Amino acid sequence: MGPRSKKECTETTHRRYKNASRAERTVILNEFCATSGYHRKYAIRLLRGFKRFTKAKPKKRGPKPRYQRDEIITPLKRIWLAANLPCSKRLKAILPLWLPGYEHLLLVAHMMGQPEYYGP
Repeated sequence: MGPRSKKECTETTHRRYKNASRAERTVILNEFCATSGYHRKYAIRLLRGFKRFTKAKPKKRGPKPRYQRDEIITPLKRIWLAANLPCSKRLKAILPLWLPGYEHLLLVAHMMGQPEYYGP
């Protein structure tokens, strides 16, 4: 039995299986397993959840990420690299030490009209 014929068999059997009683489902399942060669548990999962003509559900759009802006990521990445790649727990402890000097350098570079200097 080829893949296309198995899919057709699954489709027709699914309709019967969905509307059958429990005793009839057992008989239908035995027939389906014998014809398709699938294991019983796989056949049950296949027949219960067969979805041929349904569209994929679109992903839910959540709020935009707060901290994925370049104004935040670029300085944070520079500090992270200058501090020799600490883990997030240590980076959190380091940030209060690095940020005061970093903000001063950003303000000076901005006032002079130069491109921003990223350093410790």
